[in-house]
Amino acid sequence: MERWFIKNKKDPGIEYKKLGINNVIYKILINREINTEEEIQSFLEPMLSNLYSPILLKDMVKASNLILSHVAKKNKVRIIGDYDVDGVTSTYILYSGLNRIGADVSYDIPHRVEDGYGINNNLIDRAFNDGVNLIITCDNGIAARDAVFYAKSKGIDIIITDHHEVPKKFENDKDIELIPEANAVINPKQNSCNYPFAEICGAVVAFKLIEYLFLIKGVDKDEFYESFLPFAAIATVCDVMPLKNENRIIVSEGLKCLRNTKHIGLNALIEVSNINKKDIDVYHLGFIIGPTINSSGRLDSAKDALELLLESDYDLALEKARKLRELNYERQKLTTEAFDVIDEKIARENLLDKHKVLILYEEGLNESILGIVAGKIKEKYYRPTVVLSNSKDLIKGSGRSIEEYNMFQEFSKSKGFLVTFGGHKMACGMSLPFKNLDEFIKDVDEKETLTKEDLIRKVYIDGNLELKYISMNLVKEIERLAPFGNGNSAPKFGAKNLKISNLNILGKNKNFLKMKLFQDNINYTATLFEDYKIFLNNLAKFYGREEVMALLQGRPSNIFIDIIFNLDLNKFNGNVSIQLKINNYRITGENNVN
Repeated sequence: MERWFIKNKKDPGIEYKKLGINNVIYKILINREINTEEEIQSFLEPMLSNLYSPILLKDMVKASNLILSHVAKKNKVRIIGDYDVDGVTSTYILYSGLNRIGADVSYDIPHRVEDGYGINNNLIDRAFNDGVNLIITCDNGIAARDAVFYAKSKGIDIIITDHHEVPKKFENDKDIELIPEANAVINPKQNSCNYPFAEICGAVVAFKLIEYLFLIKGVDKDEFYESFLPFAAIATVCDVMPLKNENRIIVSEGLKCLRNTKHIGLNALIEVSNINKKDIDVYHLGFIIGPTINSSGRLDSAKDALELLLESDYDLALEKARKLRELNYERQKLTTEAFDVIDEKIARENLLDKHKVLILYEEGLNESILGIVAGKIKEKYYRPTVVLSNSKDLIKGSGRSIEEYNMFQEFSKSKGFLVTFGGHKMACGMSLPFKNLDEFIKDVDEKETLTKEDLIRKVYIDGNLELKYISMNLVKEIERLAPFGNGNSAPKFGAKNLKISNLNILGKNKNFLKMKLFQDNINYTATLFEDYKIFLNNLAKFYGREEVMALLQGRPSNIFIDIIFNLDLNKFNGNVSIQLKINNYRITGENNVN
């Protein structure tokens, strides 16, 4: 069940025509709360000159001075990253950037299973035994107070660069931040940090640190952007950061750099992924390049992905890229199998009627894909979801949430049952003893305040759009709003009472549907990704089997649907045509639309 709503943000009364946009584009921008002339112009023309200065980040000067001091003394510096895309790319940025200014720098990335998330005593011992004088974390460390204390006790300086939520404790009716006592902590989420935009990923924090160091050392700005913008863009998309403010600039300009990159590792990855380099878009980052980089940290060691990015021989880079692609195929297979197991468990145990927050344990699942499976279950049922499995002496897992449930905040109320816990509003990771599982689930159930209304998926559209108002000019205007992603989704429109004709069922799995939709004698081709049996059954429930059979056989039929869609361009054999990409549909007359 879902409900559809039209976004209706208040019009600030801007004379939008003088900005060179039409009323449709103006409404889309207002819906995204881009509601001043300056913001609109900045959004439509993302420029690197509008990026914020790195010096605005708290402890940036302190961290940079400490790094340069260690470099001048020829001391050993160790980067400790994380095993996901953001962690790998931020490690790459710091390692390559420090290497460029003459640092004696090395890196270490924890193994997902053997080490767990983030900096820990074992990694610190390895650094100490290697004679490391300075550790710099990236995409982790803000919750590592004990590990930081341990490093300092070994005589190692430590700089935290991170973007995750700062742990807090509630005392005297207020939240108190628990910030590690490192030599410097660079994280825009700190209360005392005045950086104008806190929603940047770990790689962008690293990017800012290297930008400032390069500025001090006199490294050319063009070299800096060419070297590191692609990696900041990949991480921003893959860590699902909102594509607004400076993230939009980083991704927009990073994509341009990627389409022209000479980077050996990236080019090898692009080649083995069969991507047309000049067409690289957010989709390729989020669904092909990112997951391929991620696969090594999920099923093997994230160092494999980092070594690909650092490779200088193209033939060797191709070999490494192919290995990562094979790992990604394996990851996809494991994910599908785990999803089926968990989904069957939900049905078998009738869990949707028992819990509003799904906390699901299944022995023997690969812990590296638990977050992906949680995300898929959340999408299917629109419930906050945690998937857990056994791992050494504990059970571990990952959670994915819905807008109505702040997962980090809510689970923090029950963290007494957990051994480790971290995350943010929409996602988390945790570990706990198996003996605590039932009590943890019970405690979460007792403390959640979700209503039935909260568990109904809300779909928001930018407005109704009759087919007669669709044009190639409108599509081109909408393309000016790209890149699209979290926080700047591709504009969605609604259209009612569209008559279906010429339904074709395509694809190996028969889950790609192509149809012609008519409204007032205007027609467009529309596409829908859904199992054909589900679609036909939904039509038959309302219109009957005979009407559906007539539609399939090309005979006259009388079936109407309402749709939510994006405008898309179909490019085939040199011809370009507009098609409607259906995101959601309902049978005309169903009562689930507002």
